[in-house]
Amino acid sequence: MIPGDPQILTCPHCGGKKEVMSLVSGNTCGAEYWSDNKQIAPMLPEISYVQKCPHCGKYYIMDRQKVEYAKEGWCSERGILTFPEMKEAYKQLCEEGLQNEGEERVLRTMLHHAFNDYYYRSNDVRKNIIEEDRSLFHDNGLWLIENLITDNLLKAEFYREIGEMDKAQTFLDTVNTKSDFQKKIVSVIQKKINKNDSSVFRIQ
Repeated sequence: MIPGDPQILTCPHCGGKKEVMSLVSGNTCGAEYWSDNKQIAPMLPEISYVQKCPHCGKYYIMDRQKVEYAKEGWCSERGILTFPEMKEAYKQLCEEGLQNEGEERVLRTMLHHAFNDYYYRSNDVRKNIIEEDRSLFHDNGLWLIENLITDNLLKAEFYREIGEMDKAQTFLDTVNTKSDFQKKIVSVIQKKINKNDSSVFRIQ
């Protein structure tokens, strides 16, 4: 991984400046892959698509920013949002109006991943899921299944994660495994369906 000059972001709400990291190059060595289609790559760190302004607390989308870089220095800030922050960001940005379907797809995927980060991937795992969060996660997961996901194996996994085990089983039964790798994933999903377990899992 080779870092580049920090990116300078400007909040569209208050004009406050913020620096985040940039990369000249990176790789996926040592990356983790999860069943909700999230990749965590230490040598290819993710800069959050949605950023929170440290001055006014409002949220904005990176892709709408004019590219600007500091002349020197280094910055490790990525602007990764917690699940509570992602809920705020999603609500605010939807109320302001999204510019295209691509923005909605990314925001909803981030919301899905942030929930799993908060309740399952975090070192401080929270065992009791707030009902409001569960409902939001369920409805958002349905949208992703219906509007983004085309692969039946991933549909089965997302139905399992949102707690719809019967539908998860229906789609899992349609999967024609073509490799030992796929068979292992199907096996884990099947075991979790049998246990009524919605938790995300790491793909080995």
